[in-house]
Formats: sequence, C-alpha cells, structure tokens
Amino acid sequence: MFTDAQHWGCQNGYRGVSILVASLASVAIAGLGCCCGPDHTTWDTCNYRWKERGFANQCKTQILFRAPPGASVTVVDPVRTHQIAADPAFGSRLEHTPDEESIFNLAPGRYDFKYTGIEGMPGVSVYGELEVKFANSRMARKFQRLAFVPIALPSEYYRHVEVVGDELYPYRGEAYRTAIDENDITRLRLGDVVEKVFVVADLKAAEQRRLRLEREIAVTERELEYADAKFRSAYLDFRVDVDDDCECPLFGSKSKDFIKWQERQVKLQQKLDCLERRLRQTQALLRAHTICVRDGLLLVATCELLDSFQDPEDGAECIGEVLVVMRLGGRHKHWGEPGRELAGYQPAE
Repeated sequence: MFTDAQHWGCQNGYRGVSILVASLASVAIAGLGCCCGPDHTTWDTCNYRWKERGFANQCKTQILFRAPPGASVTVVDPVRTHQIAADPAFGSRLEHTPDEESIFNLAPGRYDFKYTGIEGMPGVSVYGELEVKFANSRMARKFQRLAFVPIALPSEYYRHVEVVGDELYPYRGEAYRTAIDENDITRLRLGDVVEKVFVVADLKAAEQRRLRLEREIAVTERELEYADAKFRSAYLDFRVDVDDDCECPLFGSKSKDFIKWQERQVKLQQKLDCLERRLRQTQALLRAHTICVRDGLLLVATCELLDSFQDPEDGAECIGEVLVVMRLGGRHKHWGEPGRELAGYQPAE
C-alpha cells in the first residue's frame, strides 16, 4: 500500500538507503558496459537516445504525448527524446507491444521541452515547459499512481481528423476540441504562449455545487421578479407625479424609487447570469462523467469549464487539483540542435 509517509518521502528526495542502492546499482551496471543516466533512464548505445524507465515509480507523474503522430518531443533533465506513436483519433490507449515511445515519467518540478515535426510548420522547433505538480489529495495521489496524463500538442493534423463527438478522457467538449488544438498554431506563429492545464476534478464537490447553484438560481429569479414588479410600480408613481399639475407631489419621496429598483434589477440580472454560467460549467464537467463509481476525473481546463479572463491554473484549482501545466511558445530558447535538425529537413517540392 502506498502510504502518506511514503508520499512524504517522495516529496523530500530519496532517502539514504535509496541513494546507496542506486549507487551500487550504477556500479553494477557500469561493470556490464551499460551507461545509466539519472532519473531512472538508460542510454541506448544503438539508438543514441535516452530510453525511459521508472514506470513503476509511483512518486512520478506519467505523461503520454499522444498526438500528433510522427512528431518528436525532447525533455531535458536529463535529455531524452521520444517520438509520438501513431494513434487514430479517439482510438485505443491501451498498452501496446512494443512499448509506447512517447511516455515520460517525471517527478514534480519544472521541465523544459522541445516539440518538433509539427504538421503545418515544417522545420520548426517549438519550445515550452512542463510544470508537474505534487499530488497532495488522496484523489490526485490515486490518479498519479494508477493513470497517465495524455497530452495532444497543437498541429494542423487536426484539420483532417474527423470530429466524432466529445472526447471522454481527458474530457473536452466537441465545440472546444478544435479550438484548443488547431487554432493554437496561429497563436504560436504570432509568438504567443499557449497554456493548457490538466486538472483532476472533484466530482463530489461538483455535484454539491450543482445543487447549490440550482437553489441560488431559483431564489435569484424570484428576487428579480419582485424587483421588476417594484420597478414598474415606482415608475408609474413617478410618471403620475411628473404629469400632475399640482405642485404638491402626491407620492412624496416614492416618486424616485424607480431609480433604486432599476439598479437592483441590473445587479440581480448580473448575478443570475453569473450563476447560470457557473451552472453550465458544472453541468459540462458532470456530463463528462460516464462511470458511476468515481470520485475524480481528469480534465483539460477550457472556457467551457472556466470563466473568461482568469488565470487557467487558478480557475482549475477551483474545480479540483492541478497535476500538470503545459506552456508552449513564447521566447526563443534554442537549447537544442537546430542546425542538425535543419540539415535533416528536406523541404517539399
């Protein structure tokens, strides 16, 4: 069983025994003529690249880059490159033989990475960073222990992929599926930063929030109905007062109450709009839940789930625990080998 004490040990580095065992293992491997790299990776002398290991390390979050096929992803610390395996849209993500080449097992921290072989941008290298979070809640630790985070990178590959419905894992609505993939290419070309947040949503809290929002909406609708009636009554009093030839107002100070009730109407309508928007977001989250027995669900934070004009990471924390944040584009880094990559690139006729 993976206890909290073990999780604490993962967050605070390897213990002395682990260091000793790792050192002895390194010596043994070196004696066999195989070079072992840090972070549980080994150097493949035939393919000249780091091969991923440490799949059973439950202190790490497993990242699977699943699209677009044929592209390559390089992560530093240590440097290792994997090519994204071909996988039909919404196809099977079961474990295949041979093992998937696009899996990275990453401990909590921040990692620079490079994305090449982008369909629609030949010869281009896009740099970014992966921020892997500590799994703090029981729900997030269970997900980290048992599952992986699938990531689809921006590419024009999605232009010729048929949209067959909402994706279930991680959930993205059909209307938003293209918007967070294909259109990001334009933003990258302009030098913008594309940010995607992967969050394990708390479904129990979402259901409680849905019930509370439905109650608040019902109460606000009645308050708005009452404010509308008071406004009409006060406005009628005002018109009678203005049209009356008598210098003495018939209704005294009540003649201008319609201004107060007009303001009250607007505030209640704004509150109602906000509540209805949050209810739609919560319902979209719950629609993605198709298994009866589950407390958490991996989601990509989109405008279908979060409010506009807010930090996506802060907004995602309101619906669950953030596991991974990916940021692409922005400033030029060039820590790779662009010259070597350019030499191997043959432009189309």
